[in-house]
Amino acid sequence: MAQLTIPHTFSTGDTISAVQNNENNTAIKTFCETLSAGGNFDAGAINTEDIANSAITEAKIASGAVTTAKLGTSLTLTTPNIGTATASSIAVTNNVVYHIQTNATAGAYTLVLADDGKIVEMNNGSGVTLTVPLNSSVAFPIGSQITILQTGAGQTTVAGAVGVTVNGTPGLKLRTTWSAATLIKRATDTWVIIGDLSA
Repeated sequence: MAQLTIPHTFSTGDTISAVQNNENNTAIKTFCETLSAGGNFDAGAINTEDIANSAITEAKIASGAVTTAKLGTSLTLTTPNIGTATASSIAVTNNVVYHIQTNATAGAYTLVLADDGKIVEMNNGSGVTLTVPLNSSVAFPIGSQITILQTGAGQTTVAGAVGVTVNGTPGLKLRTTWSAATLIKRATDTWVIIGDLSA
């Protein structure tokens, strides 16, 4: 911690003027106020044991204050919700374990934003259509992937709403029960479907 400097010192029997006394008090006051504002601390003066658990909160961290340079090369993330992570690419050397969610449907179905990254199950006794909506109605991000799984006997046909193009070969129908295919958004209103398809 920085050293407190008192402008005037006195010995027994010295006469103390009001001005000198006030200057000493002002120096102490200024030093304490600077401490309160976070100043006058030397590097390393505050140790881990000096910080109470959960004492450093989001409200106390300035925007942009935690940077890559201040983080370790290896981090263990234990918070349930870590928000949205974005990167141009992520290199993974070991297994990535994730559990995909399922949206089970019956009858004709139009995709919703919550289907992004999910399996949409189509369970119907007769032919049924899954519709890909316009971007102006449901703004899936480009690169969205949705897996379609036919669980019923009724054949599933994938169709774009008016203005939406869905490309696939040899056609846009799931071949049979338990056939699956993945829809991938390539542009604003352009998708491709890849999987066990038929004409």
